[in-house]
Amino acid sequence: MNQEAPRARPDRAGTSGVRTGEHVNYVDLVLERLSTDDEREALIGGDTRLTRAQARDLLLRLADGLARRGIGPGDGVAAFVGNTPEAVLLVVAVHLLGARLVYVPPEPGTNELKALIERAEVKGVVVDPAFSDRLGGWDLRDLPGDPVVRTPEPTFTTVMYTGGTTGLPKLAVHHSNRRWEAFRAMPPMSVLCTTLITHGSGAAACQMALTTGSKLVLGPSVFDAGTFCRLAREEGITSTVFVPPMMYEVLDHPDRPGPQFGSVIVGGSALAPRRLREAIEAWGPVVHQTYGMTEALSITSMPATSVDFDRPDTTRTVGKANPVLEVETRDGDVWVRGPFVMQGYWGEPTLAETAGGWFNTGDMGYFDDEGYLYLNDRSKDVIVTGRTSDNVYSRLLDDFLVTLPGIRQAAAVARPDEALGEAVHVFLVAEGPDVDVDRIRASVVAELGELYQPRGVTVVPELPLTAVGKVDKRKLRSLFR
Repeated sequence: MNQEAPRARPDRAGTSGVRTGEHVNYVDLVLERLSTDDEREALIGGDTRLTRAQARDLLLRLADGLARRGIGPGDGVAAFVGNTPEAVLLVVAVHLLGARLVYVPPEPGTNELKALIERAEVKGVVVDPAFSDRLGGWDLRDLPGDPVVRTPEPTFTTVMYTGGTTGLPKLAVHHSNRRWEAFRAMPPMSVLCTTLITHGSGAAACQMALTTGSKLVLGPSVFDAGTFCRLAREEGITSTVFVPPMMYEVLDHPDRPGPQFGSVIVGGSALAPRRLREAIEAWGPVVHQTYGMTEALSITSMPATSVDFDRPDTTRTVGKANPVLEVETRDGDVWVRGPFVMQGYWGEPTLAETAGGWFNTGDMGYFDDEGYLYLNDRSKDVIVTGRTSDNVYSRLLDDFLVTLPGIRQAAAVARPDEALGEAVHVFLVAEGPDVDVDRIRASVVAELGELYQPRGVTVVPELPLTAVGKVDKRKLRSLFR
């Protein structure tokens, strides 16, 4: 795997490698941004600060290092890296060569990681030992070669692992370059990336920053609310992307930033209406909710300007469908088709072959008469309980519980029950040590009905999260096995 291939020739068509015409993709735009205003800061992470000129130079050297190792169009490159400027530029370098980038998540164990990489059929693995030493491969620090200018290949592929909350992660294959087109018209910002760059929201934040010519500041690979607050203040951050639990931690932090943001995007899981109100009150009408997933990006959006707290329904909707996508419900399930939807899972038939391009999100929901989408629950999180086996939508219960005094976070899951099949059990994060369980049960029954009454209540200091920052209900359910 370490044998060097013949070096690629520099591009003689120009000095920047930037191409114009119908085959322009986001890599062309990144190179264009990095080829102007050389001394403007582009990438900041830890103790590293790169100007545009330095970032472009490193990007080209990383591409050369990959080319020396035999990477070309269509070859697979796995990235097992943390949040560093070098890792961000590695992603672009792989795409510059027209290769297939495989994002590797950190959450599986070492043996499972190796099995997943083998299944991805890659030609090489780039690792950052400072992030993790669990895998062998090409050391990211040793990868750069010479700053060889290349015209980007017209096509590339990105493979992303799913969050893995239902078992072994799968590999979602994306080919579309259309996402960057929405970023192209946006003005430069100061963007703070809060999640891992190898996950959906982090990857989107990086691509948005690079294609708009923004300053990109990378938070640590493991999220810390205090660090976020400090970086937001010191770096003059104007835009960021959260998953809800991270946003909650920032809202609860004594040094949380004030109304300095022009855009706060929140996605990845359901957002509690009470916390949405807190965010808008803290930062203004700049909080945009988005609904999407690894397999289908940017399905809907709901801007804060459309939220009316006198109409509670506007705090529960995930917004209207992305105009470039088709979104519909079938028997309560949300289906989607279009350019932001994966082609399929690696090694399996494509969606075009099996479902006419349509993807079943696994979410249950409905549209109102104005075209707003409401999500009831993830299908796997519905609790089937009672003498007539009725559905309890755990998200609805979660959202209500955090409206009660003293409750900061809540997660309702199914607990096996001989009489009911499944019983409602809730895990609560409370503000203080005293939790009146009887009052909570009575409030739930009064608001949602007897079916939603928690049969069990557990108070915990914090809820378990997946590596992408979602509440790990699978782990909570496993406590009852």
